[in-house]
Amino acid sequence: MKKIFAFAFAVLLMVSCNMDFYSSDTMTSSQLADNPSASVYTTNGIYALFKDALAYKGESSDYPNGRNQYLRHYYQLTELRGDNVTISGVTSDPFVHPYDYKEVPTEENIYYTWWLAYKIIYAANSNIALIVPDPVEKHTETNHVLGENYFLRALGHFHMVTLFAMPYVYWKDHPEAEGVPEHRGMDSYSAPTTRASIGDIYKHITEDLEDAIKYMDDNVNRNSCVYATADAARALLARVYLYMEENQKCIQVCDELMAHAPSSVTVGYDYEEYPTKTYDVNETIFCIRPNVTDWFVSEHPQSAIGSMYYDDSDFKRFNGDSGWGEHYWSEELIDLFQRYPQDKRFKAYFVPVLEEGDKLMVTFPIKTDDKNTYCSCGIVHGLTAAADGSVSFQYKIGSSKKTYKAVPTIVNGYTQYIVDDNNFISNGEGASQQKRVYVRPDGKVRSNGGNFPIYYNTKFNGQEGKSNLTSPALLRWGEVVLNRAEALAKVGGRDQDALDDVNIIRNRAGLTGDAEMTLGNYQARGYNTILDVVLDERRMEFCFEGLRYFDVFRNRKNMDRRFVGFHEFGEIKWTDPRIALLIPLDEINASGINQNPR
Repeated sequence: MKKIFAFAFAVLLMVSCNMDFYSSDTMTSSQLADNPSASVYTTNGIYALFKDALAYKGESSDYPNGRNQYLRHYYQLTELRGDNVTISGVTSDPFVHPYDYKEVPTEENIYYTWWLAYKIIYAANSNIALIVPDPVEKHTETNHVLGENYFLRALGHFHMVTLFAMPYVYWKDHPEAEGVPEHRGMDSYSAPTTRASIGDIYKHITEDLEDAIKYMDDNVNRNSCVYATADAARALLARVYLYMEENQKCIQVCDELMAHAPSSVTVGYDYEEYPTKTYDVNETIFCIRPNVTDWFVSEHPQSAIGSMYYDDSDFKRFNGDSGWGEHYWSEELIDLFQRYPQDKRFKAYFVPVLEEGDKLMVTFPIKTDDKNTYCSCGIVHGLTAAADGSVSFQYKIGSSKKTYKAVPTIVNGYTQYIVDDNNFISNGEGASQQKRVYVRPDGKVRSNGGNFPIYYNTKFNGQEGKSNLTSPALLRWGEVVLNRAEALAKVGGRDQDALDDVNIIRNRAGLTGDAEMTLGNYQARGYNTILDVVLDERRMEFCFEGLRYFDVFRNRKNMDRRFVGFHEFGEIKWTDPRIALLIPLDEINASGINQNPR
């Protein structure tokens, strides 16, 4: 055994997260048979792939190439294409292109994510081919680890088909829409690479997750949220069924989960503390855990997810590490939370950088380029509210500078500020937003191709006292509740049940009593359907976690990007081919598969 261990460590793919492991493609079936515990190490290697910075295409793993981490790219490729995040102007980081739906198929965030996901799938396939399950004694470590690999293969394919193909609901109407390459089993690598249908990929993902549940169910081995569990497989299966509009199946899986859910699902948890130890809080079902010994934390903390949302060099909330601080809350997301100032989630993660004193500022989107398509920010500082709550400000539009007044107006029960001058040109257009502006406490701005108010977010910071460290939760109990709420809202006749689930999430966030959503008040609060209530609650609960991008389009809704930020101003329709990311040019050249249309 020692000789096999020594050989395996000589060919390590990487080491991280205090997990000893082997590269699965260096092990033979006889080695695994002789050393059953070796499958544990090969599987641990797959988890490490999610968070380590690997050299690729001749690049070193040093910064800036060290920012090539799967989770970093995945969160940026999802969250930044929604409506929760605005960026602070021009930047050399490749996230700017997917943010604006103009990704480049030769840039690192595209090719690295593709390459790493298929590396994860390959490693899981290798393990599945080599691990022999125990047909008699179900509750064995070997069986559990086999289930983990089915889960990891499903997760890899799910990430690829949701990022690089159109939504499942689009495929239902357009079956000619192509999916992504699918690899189930080692034999699949000997055949020419093709793009499987979106429907087939989703079907096979559900089959893998059912196998994962079969092998891991009621098995306490490796029962930690940093490893896949049967509950993790169920939670992902519920999400997949929701994306497939298999609502009854989604409800059934969520009911099974909720039957043994921890008490924190209903009573809540410490929101501010949660990012600091997601790996040790009952809310988490599955997370990827880096720690202070990982390269990006000790050497280049600027490459972490949290670094893009927060800079601790001024605040010193944690250890003072600097961050890029280039991703900010959108004004619309702030407004959604500020309907209820007692919301614990907003108070925990919203960190504006304020000026001294008690002045106000007014912000609003403006178009800035010659073609009148790009959005930036109009901003006026040092203002004071009048006795009636209105705020007057001077702004130059074209060649004339004049005074405007932002008047507080109740819209659907909530306060909005509307400019009372029909000649005021704000580009936050919409049925009731044509002259809308945002009045905030006076804040500092970042000038990086434009002036943008700095609204930091600490949802990915503070683990082990480090400014830019967290263990991102890919699956958690709050999603189980709201997955069921959405499915209930869609099946008909269960609106009250859907609102009951919504209020579980609201109650634990401190929104009780009049702040609950009811059949009697949701329309007065501006919602046409119960589904709209659920989607707004999902937007708040999962902001910055990469779900909003999918939630909008898979519900056949358009993404409204008429907000402050350095991006093209307008709406992205749910049928827009740009929803599917461009496939890396390396893959196109190597396999000859079709590129996504533009």
